[in-house]
Amino acid sequence: MMASSNEGAELRLVSSIRYKFASVSGDEKKLSDALHASLVPLLEKAGSQHKAVRDAAFQAFISVNNFVKPTGVVLPVAALLGQYKKTSSPMIKQLDLNLIKQGIVRLDQQKRRETLPVVLQGISKETSLASAAGFFNIFLRLLLEIKIPGRGSNEDTALRETIGLSDPGDARYVSQWLGKLFLLRQDLALATEEELDQKLLASPAGLTKEDIAFLRNNNPNAWRPGTPNSLGLPECKTKAIGFLASGAFTDDERYLPAICAAGSADSRIASVADDIIKRSNVDLENTDVIKSLYDAHAGFPTPHRIQILRILSKSVIACTFKKQVVEAVKQDFDIASGESASVLGLEALRLHKALLAFLAWIARNSPSSGATDHDMGPALVIILKDYILKQGWPDPVPRGNQSQLQDEQRLRANAYETIGTLARGSRFEYKSKDSLLKWLFDSLVSDPSPDIVVYIESALSSMMGLFKPIASTTNRDLEILLLEYMTLPERQGIRTARHVAARFANNCLPYNNTKARWIDILALGGGSSERRDVLEEGQRGLDPWWATKLQPDEPLVLPDWTQLATMFFDTNPREIGEDEMAVDQTSKYQLFPNDQLRAFPIAIRYVKQVLFLSALGENTFEIDWESQLDRSLQNDLKTRRKFREYFRTSNRESLLTILNAAFDGLRDHPDTGGEDYVDCLAEILSFAPSETVIASLSSRTQDLLPVIKSNNQKVRQLASKIFGILAPWSSQSGVYISQLRSFVESCPDPSASQSAEYQGSLACLSNYFSRAAYYGKSTPQDASDHVQFLYERFTSALPKADTNIKTVALESMAQLWTSNIHFPQKQEDLTATLDSLAKLASSGNEKAIAALGRLAIPSQADLSDGESDPADKILDKLFELSEIRRTEVHFATGEAIASAIARWDSDAVRLGLDVEPSRSGKSDIVDSLGRRPARVSSTLEKLITDCKTTKPSLLKASGIWLFCVIQYCSDLPEIQDRLRECQVAFMRLLTARDELVQETASRGLALVYERGDQSLKGDLVKDLVASFTGTKTQLKVDDDTELFDAGAIPTGEGKSITSYKDIISLANEVGDQSLIYKFMALATNAATWTARSAFGRFGLSDILSDAELDPKIYPKLYRYRFDPNSNVRRSMDDIWKAVVKDQTAVIDTYFDAIMNDLLKSILDGREWRVREASCAAIAELIYGQPFPKYEKYYTDIWKVALRVLDDKKGSVRAAALKLCMGLSKTLVTQLQENNTSSSASAMVAQVLPFLLSDKGIENSVQDVKYMAITTVLDVVKNGGDALKPFVSTIIIHSLGLLSTVEPEAVNYYYQRVGEENREELDKLRSTAATRSPMFECVVNCLRFTDEEVMKELAPQLVSTIKSAIGMQTKIGCSEVLGTLALRHSILLPPYNAMFLKCLETQILDRNHETSKAYARSSAYLLRGASPEIRDRFTSRLVDLYFAAEDDARRQKIADAVLAIAKVSPDAFTDLEARLLPFAYLAKHDTDDYVSEAFEAAWSQHAGGTHTVKRFVEEITQFVSKGLNTSKWALQHGAALAIASMITALSSAAGKDGQFSDADLQKIWPVLDKALALKTFKGKEKLVTAYPLLIRHGKKLWGTDAALAAQTKKIALREAKRNNEEYRPHALQALAEFAAAREDLDMYSEVVDIASEFLSPDSEAHKVTELERRTTDAALKAALTAYNRPKLQATPTAVLSEIAAVAEGAKQAIALARDTWFTGAGDLMTQAATTTTTVGSDAVAVASRWFKLLTADDSDVVLESQRASRAKALGAFVKAWLKCVFGPVGEEGALRLEMGEKIGAMSRAERSIDVQKLLDEVVKGLAA
Repeated sequence: MMASSNEGAELRLVSSIRYKFASVSGDEKKLSDALHASLVPLLEKAGSQHKAVRDAAFQAFISVNNFVKPTGVVLPVAALLGQYKKTSSPMIKQLDLNLIKQGIVRLDQQKRRETLPVVLQGISKETSLASAAGFFNIFLRLLLEIKIPGRGSNEDTALRETIGLSDPGDARYVSQWLGKLFLLRQDLALATEEELDQKLLASPAGLTKEDIAFLRNNNPNAWRPGTPNSLGLPECKTKAIGFLASGAFTDDERYLPAICAAGSADSRIASVADDIIKRSNVDLENTDVIKSLYDAHAGFPTPHRIQILRILSKSVIACTFKKQVVEAVKQDFDIASGESASVLGLEALRLHKALLAFLAWIARNSPSSGATDHDMGPALVIILKDYILKQGWPDPVPRGNQSQLQDEQRLRANAYETIGTLARGSRFEYKSKDSLLKWLFDSLVSDPSPDIVVYIESALSSMMGLFKPIASTTNRDLEILLLEYMTLPERQGIRTARHVAARFANNCLPYNNTKARWIDILALGGGSSERRDVLEEGQRGLDPWWATKLQPDEPLVLPDWTQLATMFFDTNPREIGEDEMAVDQTSKYQLFPNDQLRAFPIAIRYVKQVLFLSALGENTFEIDWESQLDRSLQNDLKTRRKFREYFRTSNRESLLTILNAAFDGLRDHPDTGGEDYVDCLAEILSFAPSETVIASLSSRTQDLLPVIKSNNQKVRQLASKIFGILAPWSSQSGVYISQLRSFVESCPDPSASQSAEYQGSLACLSNYFSRAAYYGKSTPQDASDHVQFLYERFTSALPKADTNIKTVALESMAQLWTSNIHFPQKQEDLTATLDSLAKLASSGNEKAIAALGRLAIPSQADLSDGESDPADKILDKLFELSEIRRTEVHFATGEAIASAIARWDSDAVRLGLDVEPSRSGKSDIVDSLGRRPARVSSTLEKLITDCKTTKPSLLKASGIWLFCVIQYCSDLPEIQDRLRECQVAFMRLLTARDELVQETASRGLALVYERGDQSLKGDLVKDLVASFTGTKTQLKVDDDTELFDAGAIPTGEGKSITSYKDIISLANEVGDQSLIYKFMALATNAATWTARSAFGRFGLSDILSDAELDPKIYPKLYRYRFDPNSNVRRSMDDIWKAVVKDQTAVIDTYFDAIMNDLLKSILDGREWRVREASCAAIAELIYGQPFPKYEKYYTDIWKVALRVLDDKKGSVRAAALKLCMGLSKTLVTQLQENNTSSSASAMVAQVLPFLLSDKGIENSVQDVKYMAITTVLDVVKNGGDALKPFVSTIIIHSLGLLSTVEPEAVNYYYQRVGEENREELDKLRSTAATRSPMFECVVNCLRFTDEEVMKELAPQLVSTIKSAIGMQTKIGCSEVLGTLALRHSILLPPYNAMFLKCLETQILDRNHETSKAYARSSAYLLRGASPEIRDRFTSRLVDLYFAAEDDARRQKIADAVLAIAKVSPDAFTDLEARLLPFAYLAKHDTDDYVSEAFEAAWSQHAGGTHTVKRFVEEITQFVSKGLNTSKWALQHGAALAIASMITALSSAAGKDGQFSDADLQKIWPVLDKALALKTFKGKEKLVTAYPLLIRHGKKLWGTDAALAAQTKKIALREAKRNNEEYRPHALQALAEFAAAREDLDMYSEVVDIASEFLSPDSEAHKVTELERRTTDAALKAALTAYNRPKLQATPTAVLSEIAAVAEGAKQAIALARDTWFTGAGDLMTQAATTTTTVGSDAVAVASRWFKLLTADDSDVVLESQRASRAKALGAFVKAWLKCVFGPVGEEGALRLEMGEKIGAMSRAERSIDVQKLLDEVVKGLAA
C-alpha cells in the first residue's frame, strides 16, 4: 500500500512538472525559470524504482527536449552537472548528459567558465565509455572559453585547484586524453567508420578505433567544419596545448602528452610542446617513465617516435631496457628502410638521425657486463649492418636529390661508427666477431666515399677492444685476416687497409707474436711511397717501449729471436700458384719477393735488436731504448762482456742464419739497406765466439771485398772492421792481403775515383793485422814488412790535403799501435811522427789526438835513450792542447791521456776491442801492456793542480781531462788513493762560469762518489749540502779571473767588463773605488747561482739521493726547482727527482714547511728571482691537492699572488698571473666537478670575501683588478649553491664594476661628441653593459636567489640604485630588477613597494637610456605588485607629469607609461581608469616625443572613440588639472585633449546625434576655460571642435539663455582674435557655429567680421598663402553662416543677402574659386529643399546668382574649378526648376539666356568630363 502511494505521488509530481513546462513553453524566459526550478527533480524520477514512474519521466523528458529547442531557452546546466556527478543511475546520467550538451552552448562566456571546474571534478571516475566521451567533449567546448593565466603567475599556480583538477587521477586522465587529442589527425576525425581501418593501416596515428570513437564522441560529424555544434580540431589543439602548459598539470602528468603534441605539424602547437619538454623536471632515470616512453614509441607515428628517441637519448636507465631497445630500433629501421619502407623522404632521414643518435647513446652508456649484453649488442650491430646493406653495399644506391644523398651519406657514416661503438661494449660469439671484423675490412677497402672511410676506420678501432693481445690459438684466424689485408694490393676500386691492419696487429696480438711483427715490418717496407700513418704504425709495432704503453699491466715478452730468424729468413723455395706466372725472383728468401724487398733490411735490423735485447734480459724499456742500447754496446764493458757470454751459449745455427742473411743482402742488394747489413754483421761478430761462429763464417770474407769500395764511409768502415774479424780465420787470407796491398801500392797518389777503394784497402790491412795479433795468429815479426808498408803510407798521408785518407791513415796506425805493432824505432822517425801528430792535434784533429794517445801504448814507448822517454814526450804534446776552445777536443785529449798512462788498464782502450784475445794476443798485449804507475800519479797531480788555476782555458781543459782520467782509470790504485783531492778539485769547479765546466765538475763528483768508499761518500755529501744551502760563495780571484759573461756589463764602444782586471781599470778611470766592491758583490751573487745551477747535473742528484738529508732542505730545494735560471731549474729538478723517491709522500709530510717558506719568500724575498720562483712553486704545490690540505693558506695565497701581480719585474708579474690563473682554474674545476661538496663551499667561502674586497676587484691596480674580476666571473659561472651567502655582495660589486671596466677610450669619445651622437652611443653602451661578462655574472648569481638572498639583496640593491653614478651601473640595476620580476616574481611581493618607491625618482634620470631602462624595470615590477602599490606608483607618475618643469621630465614619464603598456598590459588594464585618460591627455602634449609615446600606449589599449566615451569624466578631470597649472605646455596640451575628445565624441554620436547631458556638464566648463587661453600653436583644433559641441550639445544651451549667449560671445571673440594663423580656423568655426545655432541669425555679424577679408586690399601686392587661406575662410563663412530656418522660410531673402555679399567680394571669389563654387552649390542644394512661396524679386535674385556663377568665365582656368562651377550651375538649375526663384514659366528670357550661356560654355570646354556636366545642366533647363 505504501509502495503504491509512493508510486502515485511520484507520477503526480512528474505530471505536474510536465504540465508546468507545457504551460510556459511559449515564453522562453518563463520556461527557463521553470526549468531551473523543476527540471532536476523531474529527471531524478527517471531513476525511480517504479517502472511506470521511469516511463513517465522519460516521456516528460521527450517533451522537455522539444520545449528547449529554441536557443533562447536557458537550461540549468550547473544543476544538471551536479545531479550527473551525484547519481548512480545510468538513465539519469544519460538524460542529464543530453541536456547538458544542449545547454552548455547557450550559456554566456562567464557561466561557461564557471562550469568547467564542475565538469572536471571526478571526470576520471566515469565508468561508461560513452558518457565519458560525451563529458570529455563538453570539457573541450568549455576549454575554448577559459582564459589561461600567464605562466608563473599566482593565478597559474592556483589554476589546478580553481579549475577542478586537485585530484591527481582527474589531472592524469585529462592529460592522457589531451595527448590522444594531439594524435588525432583531421582525416581520421572526419573519416567514416568504414574508412577508419584503411586509414589507420596506411598511416598509423598511435590511436585505436576506440580512441577515435571516444574523441569523436561517437559522432563522425563532431569535428566536421560547418556542422552545428561541431568543434574545430586546430583550435581545440591550440587551446589544449596552452592548458597543458599551465599550472593545472604537473610535469609528470603533462610529459607524455607534450611529446604527442611535439610531433604536430602545426608549429603553434609543436613550439609550445617543445618548450614544455625543455622545461620539464621529469626524472628520466625513473623506470616507470622510461617504460611508458618505450610503450608509447611502439604505437606512435614517426614524428612522435623521433621525439621519444631524442628523449630516451638523455636517459642512462633507458639503456638497460635491452629487449625494448632492440624492438624499437628494429621496428623503426623496418618502417624507414628497404623496399617495403612506409616512411620515406625527409621524415625517414629524421627518423634515421634520431635512431643513430639513440644508438650512439646506448653504445656510450650501456652496461658492458652481464649476460644480456650477449644479446643486445650483437643484435643492434646486425640491425645496423642490415641498414647499411639495404642502402647498397659496398656502393650505396643513390636515392633522392643531392641534399638527401649527403644526408644519407652522413647517416651511413654514423652507422659505421655506431657499429664500432656498440661492438666495443658487447660480447660476441667467436665466429660472429671475426665475421663482423672481415665485413668492416671489406667495407674499408671497397667503400667509394673517402668521407665514410674515416668512420669505418673508427669502427674498426673500436673493435680492437674485442681482441685481447694474449697468446692464444684463437689468434690464428686474426693473423690470417690481417696478413691478407696487409698484403692486399691497392688498385682501382680497392683501397689499402694496411694502416688498420697494422694497428690491429699492434693492439690485438701480443708483442711476441711473430706474425704481428712481420705485419709491422711490411708496413715499414713500403718506403717513401707508403702513407705516413702506416709507417708510424709499423714503427710503433716494432718498438718494445710502445708495446709496454699499449699493455702497461702486462710484463713485456720479447719475440723469440730464433723464431724470427727462422721465419723471416726461410730460404726454402715457394711453390708457384696456378694463377701465377713463374718469374725470376731477385731474393732467395720467400717472404721477400720483389715488391717486398725493401722490408728485408728492416727485418735484419729488427732481429738484431731483439737478439741484443734478449741478451740483456730486460723487460722494461724507456722511450730512448735504442740509443741506450747503442751506448751500452759502445761504452759499457760489463754489458759487452754480458753480450759475449750470451752469444757463446746461443743457438749457433740461428746466429749463422742471421749473419748469412745479412751477407746475402749485402752481396745481392747493397743499395737496399747496405748500412743495416754491415751494421748487423759488425755488431754481432764483435761478440760472436771465434771458434764456432766466426771461423764458420770466414769463408764469406770475399763478399766484403766489393763493399770496401763503397762510397759510403760508414759502410766502408764497418766492412773493413768485419774484414779484420773474419779474415784471420780464412784460408784465403794471404790472397786477400796481397790483393789489397797490390792495390794500395798501385795508387801512391789515389785519384778521386780510387779514393774510396784506397781507404777501404788501407783500413782492411790495419784491421787484419791488429785482429790477427789479438787472435795470436800473427806476431809483429810476421807482419813487419806489411806494417812497415802501412807506416810509410801513414807518413806520406799526413801532409796531404785529402782529409778522408788522412783520417783512415790515423785510425789504421792507432789500431796497430794499440796492438803493440810497429813503434817508430828511430829517434828521427819518432820525432817526425810526434811533430806531425802534434801539429794535427793542435788544429783540433781528434783522430790525431787519439793516435797520440795510442802511440804511447807499445812497450817500446817506455824505452829512453836520452832526456825523457817517448811516453813523457807524448804526454807533453797532449798537455799543450789546453788552449784549444773546442770542448769535444778536450774530451778526446782526456781519453788520449788516459790511454797513454794506463794503456790496456784503461777502459778507453778496452772498449775498442771487438774480438776475443787469445794466446799471444792475450798474454803479450792485453795482459802485459798495463798502467804506468809513476806516470799515472804525476799526471793526476798535474791535473789537480791545474784545476786551481784562474786561467779559464787551462781550468776548463784540466777539469775535463781530470774527469776523463777518473772515468777511464778509476779502478787504478793510484787514482783511488787521491779521489778525495779530485773531489775537492771538482767542488771548486762548480763555481766556474762556464756551463760546460760545471757540467764536467758535476759528472766528476758523481764519478768520484760512485768509485769512492763510504767515508769519501759522506764527505762529498757534506760538501754538496753545504754548498747548496749556503748563501755566500767565496771568490778567489786574480787579474785574469773571469767574473762576468762577455756583454753582461757593457761599457760602450763594443766593450764590456768580464775580469777582475777590467773592474779595477774602470774604478780607477772614474775615480770611484767603491765600484770594485759593488761589482764583486754582483759577481758573488752570480757565482752563488752559478754554483747552484751545477747541481743536479748527471750524477750529483744520485749522490744526494743516497744520503740522509736535513728536512730543512726540502722547502729550499722545492723552490729552487722553479728558479728563473734554466740551469738552476734543471739541476734542482734532477736533484729533487733523485732525492725524493716518493714525491707524494714527501710533499704530504713537509707540505706545511714548504708552503710557509714559499709564502714568506714571496713577500720577503729581496731578489726578484725568489719571488718569481715562489709564485711558480706555490702553483705547482697546490695543483692536484685536496682543498682541505691548503685551506688555511688559501686566502694568504690569493693575497700574496695579487700583491706580486703588481711587481716591478715583468717576469714576476707573469708568474703571479699564472699562479692566479691556476688558483682560479683549480677553484672552477672543483666547482664544475661538484659544486655542492664541502671543499667547493670552503674554497668559495675563503676566496670570495677576499676577491670582493679592496684587495681584489676594487684594487686600484688594473692587472690585479682584472684578474680578480675574471676569477669571480668563473666562480659565479660554476659556483652553484655554494655562492648563496655571497650572491648579494657579488651582484652589488658587479653592478658597480659595470661602469669602471668600460675602456677609457669610450669615455673620451663620449665627452667629445654631439648630443645626438651621444644618444646613439648611449644605446651601444647600454647594450654592451648588459651583454658584458660582468652582467652575465650578475645573471648567474640571480639564479640562486631565494628568500634569504632577497632579504640581503633588496636593501643593498636599493642603496646601489640611489648612489649609482655610472650609466652602465644604472642600466645593470634596472636589468636586475627586471630579471627578478620575470624569474623570481614569487619572491618580490614584500619588496615591490620599496623598489617602486625608489624607481619613482630614478625614472627621471637625466640620461635617456637610463630613464628608459628604469621605466622598463618598473613596468616589470608592476606585474606582481598589489593593487595598492600599482595605484600609488601610477598616481605618482601622473603627479610627476603635471609637476614637470620641462619637456625632458615629461618624456621620462611618457617612457614609463609606455613601458607599463607594453611590458605589463595586465597591470595597465587594471589601472586603465587612470592610465588611459592620462595617456589620452598626454598624447596631445606639445612635445613630439611625449605625444608619440602616449599615442602608442593609447593605441595599444584603447578601442577608439568608444573608449573616449567611456572615460569622459576622467579625461575632463585631467584636462582641468592641466589647464589649472601655470605651465603653458600643459595648458596647451590639455586644450588639445579636450578638442580631440569632442571630435571623437562627435564621431561616435553621428551627424545629428546629441551628447548626454552629464557629459556636456563635464565638458563645457573645461572647454570654456580652454578657449579663454591666448592663441597658441594648435588652438585651431580647439576652435574647430567648438561648433561640434554646439551642434551636439543642444541640451546644454537650448534651455539656458545665458549660456547660449555666452557661447555666441565666445564664437565672436575667437573670430576677432588677431593671430593671423589662427584667424582662418576661427572664421570657419564661427560660420559653423552660426549654422549650428538655428535659434540665432548671426549672418550680418559674421559678415561684419569677415567683410574685412572679403574686400580687396588697397595696396597691390602678391597675395600670400596665409592671406589666401584667410580669404577662403571668410568667403566660406559668408556662404555658410546663414540661418537655416530662415532659408526655409524666406529663401529669396537669404539668397539675395548672400548674393549682395558675394557681389562685393569678387576679388575674394577670384582668390577662392573652389570654395566659392562648392559653397554656392551647397547653398543652392539647401535652397532647393524649401517649399515656401518666393518673393516678388525672385527672378532678379536668380539672374544675380547666374551672373555670379558665370562671371569671369575665361579666368576659371583649372579643370577642378570648372567642374565645381558646372556642379554649382547644376544645383542652381535644380533649385530654379523647383521654383526657388519663382515659377519657371514666368522666366522665359532668363531661361533662354542661361541655355545659351551654358551651351556656349560647353562648346568651349576642353575637358570631356566638365563638358558632360554642362550638357546635363543644359538638358535640365530644356526639361
